[in-house]
Amino acid sequence: MHTCKTNARWLLSAIVLLYAAPVLAQTNPPESHEEHLERDGHETHDIEEIIVRATPLDRDLLEISQSATVLSGEELRRQVSNNIGDTLARQAGLANASFGQNVGRPVIRGFQGQRVGMLLNNMSANDASAVSQDHAVSIEPFLADQVEVLRGPATLLYGSGSIGGVVNIVSYTIPQDIPENGVEGRAMGQVDSAANQRFAAGRIDFGVSSFAFHADGFYRRTDDYEIPGRAELYPEDDDEHEEHGEEGEPGVLENSFLDNDGGSLGASWIGERWRAGVSWTTYDSNYGIPGAHHHEGDHEDGYDDEHGDEHEGEEEELVTIGLESDRWDAELVGTNPFGGFEQLKFRYANTDYTHTEFEGDEIGTVFDSETDDFRAELRHNPWGRFSGAFGLQYTDVDFSAEGDEAFVPPSNTQTWGLFWIESLEFDQWQIDLGFRYEDVDVTALELLDHGHDDGHDDEHEEGSAKRNFNPFSISAGTIWHVTETGHLTFNLSRAERAPTAQELYSLGPHIASQTFEIGDPLLDKERNLHLEAGYRIHGERLSASFILYADWFDDFIYQQNTGGEEDGLPVRQWSQQDADFVGAEVEVRYDLGHYDSGHWWVFGLFDTVDGDLDDGQNVPLMPPTRFGLGLDWHYGNWTANVTWIHAGDQDDVADYETPTPGYELLNADLTWELPWAERSTWELFLRGRNLLDEDIRNSTSYLKDQAPQIGRNFVFGVRGQF
Repeated sequence: MHTCKTNARWLLSAIVLLYAAPVLAQTNPPESHEEHLERDGHETHDIEEIIVRATPLDRDLLEISQSATVLSGEELRRQVSNNIGDTLARQAGLANASFGQNVGRPVIRGFQGQRVGMLLNNMSANDASAVSQDHAVSIEPFLADQVEVLRGPATLLYGSGSIGGVVNIVSYTIPQDIPENGVEGRAMGQVDSAANQRFAAGRIDFGVSSFAFHADGFYRRTDDYEIPGRAELYPEDDDEHEEHGEEGEPGVLENSFLDNDGGSLGASWIGERWRAGVSWTTYDSNYGIPGAHHHEGDHEDGYDDEHGDEHEGEEEELVTIGLESDRWDAELVGTNPFGGFEQLKFRYANTDYTHTEFEGDEIGTVFDSETDDFRAELRHNPWGRFSGAFGLQYTDVDFSAEGDEAFVPPSNTQTWGLFWIESLEFDQWQIDLGFRYEDVDVTALELLDHGHDDGHDDEHEEGSAKRNFNPFSISAGTIWHVTETGHLTFNLSRAERAPTAQELYSLGPHIASQTFEIGDPLLDKERNLHLEAGYRIHGERLSASFILYADWFDDFIYQQNTGGEEDGLPVRQWSQQDADFVGAEVEVRYDLGHYDSGHWWVFGLFDTVDGDLDDGQNVPLMPPTRFGLGLDWHYGNWTANVTWIHAGDQDDVADYETPTPGYELLNADLTWELPWAERSTWELFLRGRNLLDEDIRNSTSYLKDQAPQIGRNFVFGVRGQF
């Protein structure tokens, strides 16, 4: 009750500040927006149109009934980080399932892993990041043109692996058009103070006749990063204090380095009605797993040592990851391909992914994934007031894990999906309808044993297993344009998700995540009923969104900490029961106006979510309640930003899960645009991150008790585009 009252006070304070700010700041009456633009020689423009590429209808952000966020331009450049999870973590309803500072996967409204689809240009990322939090997303955020987030079930478009939402990273490795001036590009370089980061990235696009070409690349090296205090949140003794210093004194998080590089090459032929293109992308990354250790000689004598006493006095080896991904993409797009249809899209992606876990200098486990992903979309001409599209998707994933500590068996997953969406507009209303049907075959080619009795041996007498699922999802959404600048949204959906090979058949130790995982081959489909209502404002000076949502799950699949141990590792069993989620999100931004001191904006956010299992326990790894405020400023060639976010304590935890203390995050940015560039734009920037040097732990991470986020950090760099 105390927490609810505190949150209410924060929200009330934000609303008062946002609406009072124009009065408090106004010593002289500000000129109007139009007067300022005319005085500076600018033209008056309407609200910028932002096309969401993750939807087949290519609609503007304001025309989507589902809750969505798009980062692009200056906002994306300011938020971008070493991983996509941290890049999005300061948006309402989003969090970061981090494994240290360098590995992070987005969490949407408390959902992560197999419930959040990671897309690259509308096609699955096809890496192993959903299998475990220590597996990095094999996409470089710095090279993105746009990052899109669809909150709530996106199963209609992208299958049961997106029952919690999708993150689509738009990076035009396959050129979409020929640059107006024949060539364009951008480049960036930066260093930082807390990890000794060295980063450089560049991109170029050019065209000749009907052909367009693309090339990009990046390079990053960091050392172990600095933290404000000790690494262990709940140390068993005082040795950790001596190693890292007393709490509040700077230390270094051991084994938190990151070395990665990669790039893309692409080409397109662009005709009047058709476009065809292909691209190749490579991504290599080597990084340490903070807090993960391997005892030399582990597992040679089986799994009889319940508490790991045999390891006393043995040398611990650090766990590191080597990741390699090579990906081919192909695309064929036709405008008015034949009678009755306005667009046809064929997309294909092939990804060869390898993830190697090293225990010291020795190879522990090697994860290999070969994925073929095919997608066809056909958008029909308007049928009266209806516009829509339907499509077909096929995905084939061959996955294997080799090594004495392989916890996931070799498997093959084949998915066929058929979807259809329609949108109806009349008067002040828009109604969106759709459905998707899938056929999913999950086959474990060789079941794991490790000498452990999982209680399901009778199910697998032949040494392999196969399950078939047929998820069916349907949804309806509406937009009611109450006024020219405000509208109500409502969404109702019934979605289903098929369990994955990991959830069904895993069995064994996972050293990188320091867990012993046990699957359940009898898991059923997960069913979700989603209800969401919101109000959006998109005025000339005020923009805001207020959202309430609820999710009711039948047979919710989650990883339960049993309290037991195998080989000194906590046992986590994939389990299933009903669960309920309730949450709210608020985002507000107000244009204070133009003054002699510059142009000022103020903004705020609030988000909260609560997840409860049917037996009365809390859903594991839930994000905390947060409240934030910020200020943007622009004057001549200078821009600046200050953002403060308060995260509350997360003590609504699952069994055997430790509470996570709250924190205050203060970030600031300063950018100066160089005045001498004419046909290009170059900027110097300085960023301050975690300026209060707070001990920040992400409650959504399994590694939160061993690996805090980076301490106070200053980032200096230069970027340009031409």
